[in-house]
Amino acid sequence: MAIEIVMPKLGWTMEEGVLDEWVKQDGDEVQAGDIIFVVESDKALQEIEAFDSGILRILPDAPPLGSMVKIGELLAYLVAPGEAPPFELEETPTVATSIHSAESPAPASQAAYPKERRESRSGGPAASPRAKRIAAELNIDWSSLTGSGSGGRIVERDVRAAAEVATATPEGDLRITPVARRVAQHAGLDLDELAARFAGARVTREDVETLAAEREAIPDDRRVAMTRVHRVTRDRMVESARTAAPVTLTSEVDATELVQLRRKLKADGADIVPTYTDLLTTLVARALREHPALNASIEGDDVILRGAINIAVAVDSERGLFAPVIAGADTLSLLELTTASAELVTLARQGKLKADQLHGATFTITNLGMYDIDAFTPIISLPQAAVLGIGRIVARQVVIDAEAERTAIRHMLTLSLTFDHRLTDGAPAARFLQRVGQYVETPYLWLVN
Repeated sequence: MAIEIVMPKLGWTMEEGVLDEWVKQDGDEVQAGDIIFVVESDKALQEIEAFDSGILRILPDAPPLGSMVKIGELLAYLVAPGEAPPFELEETPTVATSIHSAESPAPASQAAYPKERRESRSGGPAASPRAKRIAAELNIDWSSLTGSGSGGRIVERDVRAAAEVATATPEGDLRITPVARRVAQHAGLDLDELAARFAGARVTREDVETLAAEREAIPDDRRVAMTRVHRVTRDRMVESARTAAPVTLTSEVDATELVQLRRKLKADGADIVPTYTDLLTTLVARALREHPALNASIEGDDVILRGAINIAVAVDSERGLFAPVIAGADTLSLLELTTASAELVTLARQGKLKADQLHGATFTITNLGMYDIDAFTPIISLPQAAVLGIGRIVARQVVIDAEAERTAIRHMLTLSLTFDHRLTDGAPAARFLQRVGQYVETPYLWLVN
């Protein structure tokens, strides 16, 4: 009996996921425990494996790679050798399977959903679930169509073809096909304009696309759909703004010795030269040991002082903002931390971070100095207590001895600490920021080990 493979639920709040990759291809043999496909959920990639063995048969009208798929939507089947999948038959009972994430196993009740038995109407050919859904969206009666799928099954392309040639519906003086209407709405074209342009004629999709292309010559507003990464970032930042009681402290420190240290490491031909973010992360990890109130989170009326110091470092990528976590940052040497950081940054920019590399942070660092930013107000990533913003390092003349009226060119750095006033007060937060500044001004003493 064919076993269904559906989009699994990988978290309590997950409603949809991005189909990122088919590891196994249509017709491949699958053993229990094999990775079948990869799903992107909450910025992380999850490898999905099967509990059962069989031959993988992917639906002909399965969602394309990169598309957003609802939880429980049918993707493929596992069938026995020589067995035909349901989409090649008129009517076949199926049973749902449990598949789970290799990184974060989910209960069967969350990972798979039983689908409705596929029955033909009045003995006619059946339609795929996706075809039915598209038909409903386009107001097409799929039961009257002739299917082009295996065994005469009606698939998505049949519905879309029917929509293209459907009798145009009148809109005042406008006669337009359903697909053309939808394309016009998406392109932001006014129906009155279409009626004037194509008076007395039936407006097709090609007509609308031609007019839309002409309109593109005139700059206009553009509506860009948010990616899943941007939507996750949006939701978390809004939640933080609504929940936390943020206060931002700024401090300017002399980073001259820090600059000289990095230059020396680079001149000495070190295999891996730490970035300024790496240097600051190492120093911040040591400061958090002495100031546990900033390495904390809130749960109800309790403040949880975290034992581990796991620092998330914000990374900008073409796909959006990621904050991979350097676990046990205070236990790593500068070389170890630099190596771990470089690997995480590469994975983030390639979109290959695993779920466990994005969770468990107790503090966050974000660096905008490379964009010539001095100070800013970073947003706390809940349930953390604080986030440190790093500005640019600027060489300028400063007073180093007021009594002697002596000045010198020094490399100055601005640090911006946003903390949650629900967890800690201003004085403890200020002492922590002061300590970080002391470490920055005398880095050799603290980075020697």
